[in-house]
Amino acid sequence: LFVAGDLFRGLESLFRNSSMQVGEVNGKTLDIQQYQKLVEDYQTYYEVATQKSSFNEEELNRIKDEAWQTYVQSELIKSQCEEIGLAVTEEEISEVIRSGFSQMLQVPIFMNQQTGRYDYAQVSAFLKTYQDAKKAGNHIPDEYEKIHSYYLFAQRQIHDQLLAQKFQLLLSQSFLSNPVEAQMNFDGRTEEADIILAALPAASVKDDEVQVSYSDLQSKYNEYKEQYQQVVETRDLKIVDIQVVASDKDKAAALADMQDAEGKLITASTNTAAGNVARQANSLIHYADIYKTKAAYPEMIANLLDSAAVGFVSPAKYDAMTNTYFTCKLLGKTTQPDSVLFRQIGVIGKDEADIAKKADSIMTALSSGASFKDIAKKYGQPGDSAWIASSQFENASLDADNASFISALFSMGAGSNKKLTLTNGNTIILQVDKTANPVTKYNVAAVVKELKFSDETYNNEFNKFSAFVAENRTLELIEANAPKSGYTVRPINDISTASHNIAGIRATRDVVKWAFDEAKAGDISQLYECGSNDHLLLAVLTGINAKGYRSLDKLKESITEEVKNDKKIAKLLDQAKSAKSIAEASKIKNAVIDTVKHVSFSMPTFVSSTMASEPIIGAVTAKTAKGAFAGPVKGNNGVYMLQVLDKKKTAEKFDKVAEQKSAAQTNFQMASNAIINALYLKADVKDNRYKFF
Repeated sequence: LFVAGDLFRGLESLFRNSSMQVGEVNGKTLDIQQYQKLVEDYQTYYEVATQKSSFNEEELNRIKDEAWQTYVQSELIKSQCEEIGLAVTEEEISEVIRSGFSQMLQVPIFMNQQTGRYDYAQVSAFLKTYQDAKKAGNHIPDEYEKIHSYYLFAQRQIHDQLLAQKFQLLLSQSFLSNPVEAQMNFDGRTEEADIILAALPAASVKDDEVQVSYSDLQSKYNEYKEQYQQVVETRDLKIVDIQVVASDKDKAAALADMQDAEGKLITASTNTAAGNVARQANSLIHYADIYKTKAAYPEMIANLLDSAAVGFVSPAKYDAMTNTYFTCKLLGKTTQPDSVLFRQIGVIGKDEADIAKKADSIMTALSSGASFKDIAKKYGQPGDSAWIASSQFENASLDADNASFISALFSMGAGSNKKLTLTNGNTIILQVDKTANPVTKYNVAAVVKELKFSDETYNNEFNKFSAFVAENRTLELIEANAPKSGYTVRPINDISTASHNIAGIRATRDVVKWAFDEAKAGDISQLYECGSNDHLLLAVLTGINAKGYRSLDKLKESITEEVKNDKKIAKLLDQAKSAKSIAEASKIKNAVIDTVKHVSFSMPTFVSSTMASEPIIGAVTAKTAKGAFAGPVKGNNGVYMLQVLDKKKTAEKFDKVAEQKSAAQTNFQMASNAIINALYLKADVKDNRYKFF
């Protein structure tokens, strides 16, 4: 019993560990905590780089994918580098950090505010301050911890980037060229011709004029079988998706609410009163008592402002583009700069009286010509100038103090000073150095509310769909009865575990988990509530596509079209085989004649009559003498015959060394993706993120 107990606990631990695995690369597992830390690091990077504090669901999904994909690629490269002894030293990483030659370092927190460039001295000073505080046991602000955490992440990323660069460089040196290839590439690019082209479009042959047998399909499938590999397992679904929308009753109620807001705006006698109407209505447009450019307002409101007089109140309306009801009141219109260069001093004192005395003293000194920077230095502040633009605050949610600050700055003229006392008791001395780009700005109180369905509407749709789901528990019944209930059945093929949503509907991860972890082919799901709490979804698992070669039956439709196209072209080739000149070619039924200029071997020729890019035309033209006729030849979407009108060379001069180098680089680029794909397949990558995110 003692031994069995230990064995059971060991198996339980193993199961628990495996159930927490997000993925696996080359047998190395990544658990949920490691992956979550990686995602947090990438999120911090984008917060630092873009100076955003939050991201929407789509942005977060991109961050999660980038974290995973970068991790996988780094592991693939690391495994190869370990085998051949390729490594990155600490000194190499330090050199990149000193120089700033990495995208990871080109972020605002590492920039010199005066030059706008990366400043290693600033980074070094921060690290010393952080380490000194750590050693002394002092409290470290959260913002400092965030910057330090980002710095460590940047170090790791720089290591991986340098290793990848070394690996890529090593691979690139394995691809060579030679003088013959260099000359052929140069000639193919610089020799151009003008031709008369006769095209016989494959589409000119009707479908019923060609017959496709199963053996034809099998032959085509075998010919291109290697193209039909899939490296991850996928699922095929058929879904019924209902999006709940507002009923007529909901719309009438929303319009009535907006008309009520309109009436309150009409009677509002002050800016504060109008702003309170917007706030009490929970408007999507936050009101701040400042002037903004038209770009700050939704289009349906911005379009009203130029022609509106101050005091104008828009009638309550519905805007279909934004699915909102809106009304607004124009409280003011003025001309202000779009950008302001300013400085500030925060006045600090023992009490209000002391602060007021110091503030008056500073204002007096400034009016007498004293240097703002010298005064700021006296009070232990930098006093540096900084630009602020309208776009930086217009879409932000501003409190009363921030609104007063913005209003003061943009109403001051260049060279003026102002004392500003805020509601929190703080006093600031402002100086405007420069203003730029005067524009018309507007003070608008806007009430904008999204049209939403009511609980009653949702419950009605839910009950109706629930009854449909309960009564139709086979795919045949679902497909037969869905139209009668006003529903549509849609096929959704090749869902993978990396899919963040199904059919563009958010919050469908539970459906993906069901399809991969629970369902068998033919199973019908439960009713799922998803989207932004506005979708009802039913799924049927119709197919499981394992890793490996996709079956002919799965590809039958697309391969049938390819075989039909081949047979049509063969039929056209037979019709055109006797043509010996463009004149004869033009007499063939459905022939389209056109003059095409600048045809070269290196670039596929786009043929408008067949809607296809045809490399064969450049190849045939290169081997055909001026004045000669060539064809018929088989293209991707038709049969072609041509006569060369003229041939000439461009003015470019042949540089054998540069041409060989370019050819070698092209060869490497063509192969590099294939190399990474081969490493990916060899690594047996497992992506289980769908179980957690």
